[in-house]
Amino acid sequence: MGWLSSIKEIFSIHKSSSNEEFISFKEKIKKVLYEADLGPKICEEIIDEIKASDDTETIKTKIEQKLFKIIKQFEGEIKIDKTPYVIVLLGVNGSGKTTTAAKLANYFKNEHGKKTLLCGADTFRAAAVEQLKHWADKLDCEFFSKGNGADPAATAYEAVQKAVKEKFEVLIIDTGGRLHTQQGLMAELAKVNKAIGKSFSGAPHQNLLVVDSTQGQNIHNQVEIFNNFIELTGVILSKFDGTAKGGAIVRTLQDFKKPLMFITSGEGVRDLGKFDANKFIGKIW
Repeated sequence: MGWLSSIKEIFSIHKSSSNEEFISFKEKIKKVLYEADLGPKICEEIIDEIKASDDTETIKTKIEQKLFKIIKQFEGEIKIDKTPYVIVLLGVNGSGKTTTAAKLANYFKNEHGKKTLLCGADTFRAAAVEQLKHWADKLDCEFFSKGNGADPAATAYEAVQKAVKEKFEVLIIDTGGRLHTQQGLMAELAKVNKAIGKSFSGAPHQNLLVVDSTQGQNIHNQVEIFNNFIELTGVILSKFDGTAKGGAIVRTLQDFKKPLMFITSGEGVRDLGKFDANKFIGKIW
């Protein structure tokens, strides 16, 4: 059950108007907010706003309004204003990064008519290149990689050169799912970023971190640590289903001021959409 759905359930079962029951009702809401990984600051702001309210409908409205106010300012948008427009996907293993790369390729190529190139630079994970190549074939999207064991930075460099030479409009580079606690491997991702910049001045245009919505507090940790090595331009939230721990993304957006570009759900290649604050609140409520 989603974390705001849990609050909704509290509203649905709250029938008594006695002062004692109403205090208990507020305490239950407070508990759900904290368990959702929204973080102490946001929780206290919401609690301060509802503590003087004396009816459930007002409380519900105030919670929705507060969350919407926080989230709305972080709606991200990608404008293809350079050719090629280079997007680097980052993220830990298991975040859904490679599948997200395929979904983005479908989004730009098949939904927006952009000439798109997929690059498999996750060259140290045995199945990663093959997985992305499989998706590229299904999407009839051009694919580039130097294969398993190749240098990731060299792979990214050559992919950019290919994109420039062949006039691709969008290049999506899938990088290794490095454990964010291993600084040597994180530094390698920074090397990939540097190689891209050498190949095409001003690139990459987006460094997007893919985070798994079910990971709770780890979402915040990943954004913080990746951003220390590579300046993130935005976040993609994967595997989103209104999970009980999904509130961590709200705290993360507020703390790091990074736009949320896309949300993915499901395994289908079309299960990706631009982040919309109204839809987000509706999904988790």
